[in-house]
Amino acid sequence: MRRTLAVSFALLIALVSPASANTADLKVVETDLLIVGGTESGVAAAIQAARQGVRSIVLVNDIDWLGGQFTAEALGAIDENRGRSGTNDVPFPRSGLFKELLDLIEAQNTAMYGQPRPGNTVVKTTCRAADTEKLFRRMVEPYVQSGRLRIISGFYPTGAEHADSGKRLTGLRFGPVAGNAEGFTVRAKLTIDASDWGEAIQVSGAEYEFGPDLQSKYREPSAPTDRGKYPLTDMNPITWCVVIEEASEEKPIAKPERFDERCYLLSTRLTADDYRQVGWTHKRLFSPDWPPPEVIYRGRRLVDRHSGGVKADRDVILLNFPPQNYPLDRLPQRVIDALEKNEAGSSQKNIVQMTRAQRQIIFDDAKQHALGFLYHLQTTVHDRMKPDERQQSFRRFRLTDEFGTSDRLPLKPYVRESLRLLALHMMVEQETLKDDRKQDRFATVMYPDGVGCWQFEYDFHPTGRGFLPKEGPSGPWECYGKPGRGWGPYSDRALLPLRSLIPRRLDGLLAAQKNLGFSSIVSAAVRLHDQSMMVGQASGATAAVCLKENVQPRQIPESPALLAAVRQGLCNRLDQGQPLTLWPFRDLEPSHPAFEAVNLLAVRRALPWARTDIDFQPEQPATPEWRAAVVKQSLATKEVKAPPPQPDGELTRGEFARRWWDAIQQLPEKR
Repeated sequence: MRRTLAVSFALLIALVSPASANTADLKVVETDLLIVGGTESGVAAAIQAARQGVRSIVLVNDIDWLGGQFTAEALGAIDENRGRSGTNDVPFPRSGLFKELLDLIEAQNTAMYGQPRPGNTVVKTTCRAADTEKLFRRMVEPYVQSGRLRIISGFYPTGAEHADSGKRLTGLRFGPVAGNAEGFTVRAKLTIDASDWGEAIQVSGAEYEFGPDLQSKYREPSAPTDRGKYPLTDMNPITWCVVIEEASEEKPIAKPERFDERCYLLSTRLTADDYRQVGWTHKRLFSPDWPPPEVIYRGRRLVDRHSGGVKADRDVILLNFPPQNYPLDRLPQRVIDALEKNEAGSSQKNIVQMTRAQRQIIFDDAKQHALGFLYHLQTTVHDRMKPDERQQSFRRFRLTDEFGTSDRLPLKPYVRESLRLLALHMMVEQETLKDDRKQDRFATVMYPDGVGCWQFEYDFHPTGRGFLPKEGPSGPWECYGKPGRGWGPYSDRALLPLRSLIPRRLDGLLAAQKNLGFSSIVSAAVRLHDQSMMVGQASGATAAVCLKENVQPRQIPESPALLAAVRQGLCNRLDQGQPLTLWPFRDLEPSHPAFEAVNLLAVRRALPWARTDIDFQPEQPATPEWRAAVVKQSLATKEVKAPPPQPDGELTRGEFARRWWDAIQQLPEKR
């Protein structure tokens, strides 16, 4: 009952809020900032822009739900930046809107389950999709109520308007996802694409890339040298996540359409021998004896009723594991046939270039594949468990009803890789990881226009789809990993360059979500929940400065004053929110009084640091030598004849940084 009420309440909010306002009277909407996509990145962009004073924002979403990976894609086991420590500890403290959201999630978990982190799993924090969607609504509510933000749901971009001989985007046309609603146009001074598949970028005419980059393009050491086994259709696979909860009876789900058990025989060690006998020939990324069923049971658990202090009457589990992955490099024959019936040649397209109807053909097959994984766990794997193992049997589970869908599956698949904007700067492997040594350090290139930071492994789930030689695409398939596109290694502590959000040739547009200027390899490491919110904040802050100063995004990286304004907006505690980390020091919490000063000094290269100085040590004494180094590097960034007076007395590094930042703010900026 609680779950049904939660869904009903979430849908009620959607129906009475501007998100589902009647659009019959819409023809042309005028706004300052248009955001396409209600993903976590789109929401973060809207909030950041509103906090920085943008008075008219329109967010157009293709569904009613806000929150992207957290909600519509059902990634309730929340992935965060992760470093080389060998643990799941974050490499630098949570910050910005991600921290604000996680604080709300953990408070909600405490109220509902008695513990902030009830999953007792491999990630720190877990959440339920419908409950978290309400939190996204709560976060945007002040800006909706004030009239700064309008949300329109159920539409997607179908065309674009331009000015300046096609060099500047001035608006987008939108069509309905379903039904007979009329389309409309949004004219905006600036547009942010935070959609799943870069739909605004595509219709805008901005240049973009997709598929594996060859080594000849960006000289990345791990990139393939020829197209061969790396076609342009090869992408980090989608996964249709499945959320299940304990039920009162042991009953498998209905057998999915076209279920073939041979597709899942590497799910657990209980079917490893069967896997060997089938005759699969592709090289796997993991052992045929991995994992035992209990690893799947607890690996992405959202609620653990057995964990101490958790007040719950049932376990809740997210299924998001390699056997569910749906590779895109080659497709099953039934999908090829359906695509070709829709449009000749469409089965050879990369998924980002497909129409929504064509992607839906793939989505429908991916859903059946994901349900087949659950059915396999509930039947064959269950039957082979010993009696003492069946406490962790999946037969005791049913699909949750929190998504309000007829099939009880999430509204969208988990999208790991989208198109890649051809941006002013393309982040590449050798800039963010020089080699795979274990020592934690800053990246080889710490971009001068950094507006956020990240660290994670270059994480490709198996991108290859293999068929049995005798049956081909009409038979069962398995996913397998290709050289250079696997799990790891970990990146160094890297920055997000603002230039990677800006198209090379088109004005009036910024990228967000997973549509950034980076190589395919780097895209595999910059796609997590916190990273997507960070990207959204950066795009929202950039838009706010552009609109206030009447400039285009490409002008900001070239202007120290404009870039400083973007960073200041990200690092300020606007609307009593949390500041965003701009420099990846390991030991500086957003609550520290010197947080803003240290981050803003660091990104200006006004602090002494070496590649391994990952701790700022704010409570250490500011020695005369350290102070002198700060002064020297600070003055190198300023056009001044003499330094300001230095703070006196015995000070910690944090206090000196705070006072020094206050002092140099009185100096003129380089223009």
